[in-house]
Amino acid sequence: MDATESAGRPWRAMDADQRREFWATLALRHCKGIGARTLAKLLRLYGSAYGAVEARQRWGDAGLLSASREFAAESWRAAARREWDSARGLEARILLWSDPGYPPLLREIPDAPAVLYCRGDGSLLRAPVFAVVGSRRATAQGKAAAAYMARCLAACGLTIVSGMAQGIDRVAHEAALGQVGRSIGVLGTGIDVRYPAANAPVFAAMEREGLLVSEFPPGTPPMAANFPVRNRIISGLALGVLVAEAASRSGSLVTARLALEQNREVYAVPGPALDAHCLGSQDLVRQGARPVFNAEDVLRDLAARLLPYGISPDTLPEAEKAAAADGFAAADGAAPQTVAAAAPAGDAGRAVGAAPAPSAVEPTPPAPPVAALLAPEAQGARLLAHLRERGPLQVDALGLALGLAPAALSGLLVGLEMQGKVRRLPGARYEVQA
Repeated sequence: MDATESAGRPWRAMDADQRREFWATLALRHCKGIGARTLAKLLRLYGSAYGAVEARQRWGDAGLLSASREFAAESWRAAARREWDSARGLEARILLWSDPGYPPLLREIPDAPAVLYCRGDGSLLRAPVFAVVGSRRATAQGKAAAAYMARCLAACGLTIVSGMAQGIDRVAHEAALGQVGRSIGVLGTGIDVRYPAANAPVFAAMEREGLLVSEFPPGTPPMAANFPVRNRIISGLALGVLVAEAASRSGSLVTARLALEQNREVYAVPGPALDAHCLGSQDLVRQGARPVFNAEDVLRDLAARLLPYGISPDTLPEAEKAAAADGFAAADGAAPQTVAAAAPAGDAGRAVGAAPAPSAVEPTPPAPPVAALLAPEAQGARLLAHLRERGPLQVDALGLALGLAPAALSGLLVGLEMQGKVRRLPGARYEVQA
């Protein structure tokens, strides 16, 4: 199968059976009462959109009687026809759920898109994919982290997927395009709409060297509701998702949540303590995301999944290993950002590192939890005993049970994993290694 076949065909190159399947797909997706999950359910039940349409009299057996009635009313016909007509002259390939080139990982998710419009190199859909996402208003340090991770992982052969937005997304695409793995961009608009306009050079480069995909009908303008919807495709294509930098309300946290629901691995660059730009990333770590400090962390964690592709920490170029030793370099020569110099409320005017203003009564610091007083070996033994007794547990539940802070627990788990004593499971859970 060549690159074109792997990512569908333009409408004009479809044969009669493929056009019939495309029309059935449009009919189903424009039918009232059939959302993405219901449509994916029909595709799984009957193997294709046309098969589902042919079996519509039996939808009631699957609990979809109201959808069957809506379909029979043909409320979908006008919208389906509009999309059909716009696709006929479109310079893009049409990839259907039933096509053999549809990405297997994406097909697994419960609301897999029934159709993808594609521009660029369709062979990237057969590659191992890793997502790098983050804030649109990223700091220089956040951009540097995203660029470093995308460049290194793509140099090893991973294809980097992101959302073609400003900030972290753009940096990740640009860094990956010059490497072996290159990049996939998932749009929140029609495949023929370039948004944001400031990213026009990146769109051109992605069509030339990477791949752009969209589930939305051609001509769909940018609408706020569509961007969270497309995030499930970013995580659905990927083996894992890295949040390079995110504030507490960043949209990239939606992608991370979806990734967990899809049993994908989630990673985060924690960033500097107390930095408001990183609070979302740090919350992810507290909730069980793997903290990442260099590309080797990801390559080691995904080693078993990447083995069939010949990708491992050994495939990381020596120059990138050397760069990793110095941490994330600053983007565009800017100095890395550190903890903000502004003092917390109540200490106005106090420089970072200076002693707090004296108070009449010095409060007694709280006693540390018992776990914090134990040596690492004793903490590890206690953790293993708890897992043996309770079975697989999520990181947050484990931390609560043992009284360990997220940072201490994360370091302990990494050490035990490297020793082969524990194993990480999907959904940020751990179990004792047999």
